[in-house]
Amino acid sequence: MVVRTLDSLTVLVQTSPLPSHPSSALIEALFRSFSRVDGLNDCNIIIVCDGCEEAESPCGGRRNDSSRSTEPFHDEKNVKYSRRRKTKTSKKIDNKHNYKHGIVSSEVACNYRLYLNHLQEKIYEKVPPFNPSAKGSIRLLRLPHRHGSAKAIATAFDQLNISTPYVMIAQHDNFFIRDVQYLQQILNFMDDDDSKSWLQCVHFPSTATLKYVPKIKRR
Repeated sequence: MVVRTLDSLTVLVQTSPLPSHPSSALIEALFRSFSRVDGLNDCNIIIVCDGCEEAESPCGGRRNDSSRSTEPFHDEKNVKYSRRRKTKTSKKIDNKHNYKHGIVSSEVACNYRLYLNHLQEKIYEKVPPFNPSAKGSIRLLRLPHRHGSAKAIATAFDQLNISTPYVMIAQHDNFFIRDVQYLQQILNFMDDDDSKSWLQCVHFPSTATLKYVPKIKRR
């Protein structure tokens, strides 16, 4: 068995537009939580910044995007009618700025760019908590267009030639709230001849998985 060290692990942190931007408080909290994980600050950390689509132009109309329908979101008559009746149409109108799908207003997109600029400055100046150990590093990968979670990760692999045998995926709003003193042991166990055939991925439990079985049964 090969004993793995933490330089065999790359950490990919995913970030995308949020209502709280240009504040970087959320991702700063994530990086502060990395200190709970033994050796994590010794790794190469890449912040993968997904792009976004603007739902509206600065003039108030929808941005022209050849990859999407050019149909208007709605007409004013349907808006008034759907608001009175509270139909499904009103729900679609309210959700035209959809953070989950990377569709945001021009103002949010502008704040997101400011957030990324400020984040880059803090990383360059190694402002805590963006100050890795002597062995580690932090860098930013800005994607010009909306990719979505899986494609953004795949793009990071392609553009940065990530070659470490292990990768940790972290979301910008998912923190470590307990100490993790066994990260290197996890890597060694995954590399063991008896476990590598069936153990391909390890998830850290989160509060979302508490009482998971009854949650699923209620659906």
